[in-house]
Amino acid sequence: MRPNFYEVAGLWERDGSLRDIYVQGTEAVHWDRFDQLLSRYKCSYIFDGAAAPFPGSHSALGNREGLHGLSILLDGPVEICCHFFIAQQLELDISPEEIAGPQAHDEVLSFVENLAGALELSADITPENAEQMPFLTYVPQSRTWRIHDDCK
Repeated sequence: MRPNFYEVAGLWERDGSLRDIYVQGTEAVHWDRFDQLLSRYKCSYIFDGAAAPFPGSHSALGNREGLHGLSILLDGPVEICCHFFIAQQLELDISPEEIAGPQAHDEVLSFVENLAGALELSADITPENAEQMPFLTYVPQSRTWRIHDDCK
């Protein structure tokens, strides 16, 4: 069952930092699946500060000549951003400021479920830059959420 908006202490606390979504152990096939998943969402892409057509994850990961920014827009409106840092890890970020209540919370968790399911890899929601300290983990094989009480 999906955790509710009030269940995870500190998850959407407006503390000036972002929340990260991590998927570890990504390989080429996972990035292909990520690109396919994106077709279900409204997205925008910038390269070095200029709007551009999204070239696909493999091109973004292979081009270190500039900064990449892919915005995935959920209802609410909630924006999830991907910067294509390394091929072995999909890292997205989200601002807790955008999660004003249960509806936005459910939109984010639904996205994480879709992401993890498409990639067939677990996904964690963590404090910013704290990949080893998840608030939540979604395991697609069992379709279950785990709340980590030891996050803070």
